[in-house]
Amino acid sequence: MFTDSFKISSEPVNRLNKLMMETYSGIVDAQMSSLRGYMGLVEDQAKAAATIRDFDGVKGFVEAQPERFNQLVERMSEDLQQFAKVAEDFRNEASQLFQSTVAESAEAADQPAASAKPATATQKKAAASNS
Repeated sequence: MFTDSFKISSEPVNRLNKLMMETYSGIVDAQMSSLRGYMGLVEDQAKAAATIRDFDGVKGFVEAQPERFNQLVERMSEDLQQFAKVAEDFRNEASQLFQSTVAESAEAADQPAASAKPATATQKKAAASNS
């Protein structure tokens, strides 16, 4: 009986822990993807800087900076959208988990009340004499 009760009460916590671990995994994946993207941008910038040999090279490098900045802003926007999606997915799944847990708890609370037997006349007399 106790193990069944513990299993029922720990199940929502286990599901929440699993959801959180999946979310953390998604966040780590998104961060690694971001890091690779930013490292690619830095690498391209470093390669472009390494090719500078004269004034025209400096001029070309400087003129390319607005485009590189636009690439950075675009990458940041994509990353923010990816993190927002992970957060929204977590919120939706956690909300669904909590709603199902509340519904299951309500059902479990209703079952013992429905299965309780009405008091017999002897039990009523005993309760009246004890008060």
